[in-house]
Amino acid sequence: MLSQVDSEGFSTLLLDSITDYAKDGSAVEKSDLFATTKRGGRQMRHTTCGWKLKVLWKDGTEQWIPLKDMKEAHPVECAEFAKARGIHDEPAFFWWVPHTLRKRDVIMENDSQVRY
Repeated sequence: MLSQVDSEGFSTLLLDSITDYAKDGSAVEKSDLFATTKRGGRQMRHTTCGWKLKVLWKDGTEQWIPLKDMKEAHPVECAEFAKARGIHDEPAFFWWVPHTLRKRDVIMENDSQVRY
């Protein structure tokens, strides 16, 4: 009852909240946020490697999901969670959270200006 079923009959659980996070040894550290290119320039690393988010589903079950999957399925919720927990400046979040939150704000602003 608490799942959504797509046109092909596959069901997906509804997200209730993100409750926790964890990172392992493969996560990029803040000191390694930038990589040096072949030409000697600096380029920000775009990776979510090593991070997992603990998710509470509407049916009461909890599950650890890789950040790369959660970021694609629930970007705004992940960005809001990272900001609230103070981890938005970690390399796995730093490159996409500000953009996602700005985009959310623009959409919400435009939606409030629409007259029905």
